[in-house]
Amino acid sequence: MAATRPTSGSAGGTRHESGEIRLVDVSKRFGNTYAVRNINLTIPHGSYCCLLGPSGCGKTTILRMIAGHETPTSGEIYIGDQMVVGKPPVERGTAMMFQSYALFPHLTIADNVGFYLKMRGVPKEERRKRVDEMLRRVQLYPLRDRMPAQLSGGQQQRVALARSLITNPKVLLLDEPLSALDEFLRLRMRGELRSLQHELGITFVHVTHTQPEAIALADMVVVMDTGRIDQADTANVIFNAPKTPYVARFMGGQNVLTGRVEALSNGLVKLKSAGGAIFEAPVNGTEPAEGAPMSVAVRRDRVKLAKRRGNGTTGVNQIAGVVTATEYQGSYVKVSIEAEGPFVANVSDRDYFADPVDSGDPIVASWETADVHTLTKVDTGTAGDPYAEAAN
Repeated sequence: MAATRPTSGSAGGTRHESGEIRLVDVSKRFGNTYAVRNINLTIPHGSYCCLLGPSGCGKTTILRMIAGHETPTSGEIYIGDQMVVGKPPVERGTAMMFQSYALFPHLTIADNVGFYLKMRGVPKEERRKRVDEMLRRVQLYPLRDRMPAQLSGGQQQRVALARSLITNPKVLLLDEPLSALDEFLRLRMRGELRSLQHELGITFVHVTHTQPEAIALADMVVVMDTGRIDQADTANVIFNAPKTPYVARFMGGQNVLTGRVEALSNGLVKLKSAGGAIFEAPVNGTEPAEGAPMSVAVRRDRVKLAKRRGNGTTGVNQIAGVVTATEYQGSYVKVSIEAEGPFVANVSDRDYFADPVDSGDPIVASWETADVHTLTKVDTGTAGDPYAEAAN
């Protein structure tokens, strides 16, 4: 995580102001509907935070409240040690980069980047120097006299980024900045954003609905669901140790299994599913009561497949099913299975093509106990969750 560093103030000199963001019991209501409710979140100074979730989960509302474009119905928002609710955006030390870039088509690249400095009355010569410095930083100085229509999508994005950074903000807010780019350019710009954040050492808050984007960029991932935070942690923890069935499914790399506790022994819990399958997992945290329902998750790429012969019984951490679809993904093949509900195995291309399976084939899926992670909530099924089936 980046350390605190001095930044230049708009009036010259330096300042050592924190870009830490704290939301305390923040709610936002539109009419009778809550967009976000009782949000408590701390984003450390100098971190890259991704707010992740499906459309309508409240992530953009949070971003706009931090920026000052929306006012909370209740609660407090702090940037550093300053409570900013009620303050205009210009007094918050934030800058916002919009999804559409919002460049002025009639202004040159240099004039676009320097627009906010001009509005703040920065003298022309100082403005020119700061604009040129920023354009060199984003590798656009040779194009300073072009118009936005003469640039590629990636170049336009860098202009929007330079215009956001020219005022030396403590916090940069990004509203789905990569969604309009093709896949190749998206990957390239992802790397540029991360490098720039490391170089500047300021806080980045980035809204996205794309899981790989959040995992690749973020020090901190905040997974949201219908106006609340389901889990906030590092990308590694979010992906490998989700707390809830929703996070496990939404991140796209886990299967969720549910059973009742049969036994506890030597730090392991044994579950029996409704269909009679037996699962075993390490106990993470509080030991569950015998007979209680419990859900666990296993990563898709930890699952092994074998063709099923006859009607033989399955062992511990094995489940019988039928292949419903296969999708070649390049380095692996996604195998969808119906086995007491939807189940997915991501099989390496080498293993898959050595003994391929196809739709309708009966199979047995298996995994190691060490690869199972217990969840803090019991799965209630995918009813009402339109993203659960999509993740599967």
